[in-house]
Amino acid sequence: MPSSSPSPSGGGGSLCRVAAPSLLPLFLGLFGGAFVSLGVALSGARAAAAVRWLLRLPGDLLLDAFVCLALPATALHAALTGAAVARELLELKTQWTQWLQVAGAALAAFALATLLASLLGALLAVALASIVPSSAALAQVWGLQAGATVAFGCPAAGSVALQSDGTLQCAENATSFVLDDVARTFVADSMARASSVAEQVVKVAESVFPESLGAAFVDGDVLSLVVGGLALGAALTGYALAERREDEDGNNRRREDEQGEKSVLLQLVAQAEALVCRVLSWLHKYLPMTVAFMISSVLLQSSASSSDDRDDGTAVAVALALMAVLLLALVSDVVVMIFLAAVFTRSNPFTFLEHLLPAQLLALSSGSSLVSLPATVSSIAASKRVSPKLAFLVCSASTVLNQTGTAIYLSVSSLFVLTASSAGMDSDELARTQSASTITAMILANALIASVVSPLPTGTKTAALATILGAVFGVSAGPRAELLAFLAALEWITGPFVSCVNVSNNALVALVIAHYFEVHPAPEDADPDGPGAPVQEPPTPVPDLHQPRAVGMIHSENWV
Repeated sequence: MPSSSPSPSGGGGSLCRVAAPSLLPLFLGLFGGAFVSLGVALSGARAAAAVRWLLRLPGDLLLDAFVCLALPATALHAALTGAAVARELLELKTQWTQWLQVAGAALAAFALATLLASLLGALLAVALASIVPSSAALAQVWGLQAGATVAFGCPAAGSVALQSDGTLQCAENATSFVLDDVARTFVADSMARASSVAEQVVKVAESVFPESLGAAFVDGDVLSLVVGGLALGAALTGYALAERREDEDGNNRRREDEQGEKSVLLQLVAQAEALVCRVLSWLHKYLPMTVAFMISSVLLQSSASSSDDRDDGTAVAVALALMAVLLLALVSDVVVMIFLAAVFTRSNPFTFLEHLLPAQLLALSSGSSLVSLPATVSSIAASKRVSPKLAFLVCSASTVLNQTGTAIYLSVSSLFVLTASSAGMDSDELARTQSASTITAMILANALIASVVSPLPTGTKTAALATILGAVFGVSAGPRAELLAFLAALEWITGPFVSCVNVSNNALVALVIAHYFEVHPAPEDADPDGPGAPVQEPPTPVPDLHQPRAVGMIHSENWV
């Protein structure tokens, strides 16, 4: 491609140069917002109109803005990355086996890290089962029927009339029937359906071959956007290089004009990405002043069973115990991953993780690894230990495929609720849920289906939990709906920590892969014409020895 066209090296494009938010103001804003939000949530005022308008609405708007910018930035950067890789393979004769090795190593690292996280969460949940308090309210769910059965009765065996507004009333005395569907058992919700493990694996595999990029934008499917962007960039570069080879016998001027025309699409992609990333940098610049609203939106979100008032004095104790076990498992997994990174790279990973602190705080405040993806890529690239191209490819793919924090959450939460409700199980149910074969199957299933959970801020873990409780443990629909409702009521506090662990482990995986497949991370991969590209200084002037001594002295002072 001509030198006048923007270099499609997606690894060093403007996404890798998005300005990270200031660390100390971001921490103070996050701490203040979390303190206020927890006070409002514990006081039971999260449904108040003032809280909704003053705290949740600004936070929701800010989260929506980050998502609406992060998705197109990821797709555009993937197109530039695909163009860069295709140019290396087709024009610079780079070994394509090297990229296959990187892809294979990344997938293997994702699988092992997720399996390790699922195993560690299960081991801690089993080891700490003795400290889990028994909940009478959860124990009662095992007496529920497998399906939802509703009966309406009117005085004197009267009939029930359906009104125009959708309500049900008795024909005689106009008695209204109200259904408080806490567990959403009567709603046709596919997320609560207990899909098989194979169905969930197929759902993840479908992201690799997206049917529509438009639907991927709507659903927030990061993996589909990355795959589609890589294919688009490779196709554009392959077409341009093929046409250039056909025109090699023609006029040089004519070839330059044609190449200028054919690079217009890549120029448009590069400029669009630069514009989106400028807006992201602006949001990051002023994020410390607005992060309190973002964390308030996450912590004050309404859940399916937030209004469920259970007559159980141990409900708070059960929730606190779940948080304690989950936090211990998450911290243990990060420590193990840091140790493994130090062993594989033979270096100190803490100097690398120092650059990741803004991205980790952003993941905590948003409860989403997608919102923090631009900050994660730019922070890793700023460490100079991973090339921008590899940082983007590994982090964007691991946003979906390497959700280690989610795997820990699935193992801990499913075993926790079964232990807390074990008082209401019969002998067969107790033997099935505590058998070694069932727990082993759960560990493997968690490693396979953790990628089902969406990285969006509103992405719930209900579908994966329903598969674990239904397909693996064999819990019927009635008890499963109640257990899922209890876990859904705690996602507002568990989601931020899970997202932070996902971001941290994804960065460590990128560090290990770069250690084995990159000798020197190439900062020159950056887009030389991009808006964030470094300015190249002119070469140092060479003194002319034939000039008078006075002039030579003046030049020497200028050099100094």
